[in-house]
Parts: sequence; C-alpha cells; structure tokens
Amino acid sequence: MKAFLLALPLAVMAITGAQAADPIEKQVLITATVPTAAFYVEPVGGNWMNDPQDMAWNPVSSSFYPINKQLQAKSTIGPITAHLLSPASIVSGIDAIDLNVRVGATNLSTTAQVVLPQAQAASGSLMDFVVEAKAPAGGFVPGSYQGLVSMMFETAAP
Repeated sequence: MKAFLLALPLAVMAITGAQAADPIEKQVLITATVPTAAFYVEPVGGNWMNDPQDMAWNPVSSSFYPINKQLQAKSTIGPITAHLLSPASIVSGIDAIDLNVRVGATNLSTTAQVVLPQAQAASGSLMDFVVEAKAPAGGFVPGSYQGLVSMMFETAAP
C-alpha cells in the first residue's frame, strides 16, 4: 500500500511533465524611417528594397518578367540625380545576365543623370522603378542567378 501511495505522485508528475512544453521565444525586428523634408527617395508599398526581388521566368517568351515597383521622391534643394555604383547584373557561376535599371524615364548608368527635374522634385513625385534582363547573344543559360543593384540618389542646388 505504501509503495502504491509513493508511486501515485510520481506518475502524476510524469504525466504533467510530459504535457509541458519548452517556451518559445520570438523576435520581430521593427524599423522605421522619417525622411527629411528637404530630400528623400523612398520605396512605395512597403520597404521592398530590403527584400529579395524575384525576377520570374516567362516560359512563353523564354525571358524574364521585369521587376516593376515605385519610388516616391522629393527635394526642395534642386533636381534629383541617380546613378549605378557598378554595372547591374545577376550571376550564376561564370554566367552573367546584364540588367537595365530604369528610374522614371531614365535608364541608369554609372554616370549621374537627372531622374527628377527641379520643378517636379520640389513638390514630390512618384517614379517607376523597373529592372529588366538584357538577353545575352547566345540566349539565357540555365542556372540560379542573383546580384545586387546599387544606386546612389543625390540632390544639389541648381
């Protein structure tokens, strides 16, 4: 009888312990930016610039769908210029695909160009941001491609 009474609490503890689970800790990184009133270039529709953008394959045309997003920009100082910090491309091993990057109506290169004239920049404006793959001479080579498009936006007094 004594053995039964001692075994009962141990059995209850074993059942209770089997039902308890370890706690799970979760964290969410929160970021926010308040741009200056004088000059900003920000993504529209969330902070998509910090997320990988998938350039999906179009099997009908045997090419890639372009990436189409928008930027909002404003400068009370002067026109807004932009340029690529390096030529835009995506690579897979030794294979590379050059990219055309367009902001507004301007195709970006490594030389600064006006993307928003002073009159439009002063009141603020939405600009299209488009990235398109340039078809290589021999066609696209199968692979998993990735790359980084680095841009610089600047404003200065006219």
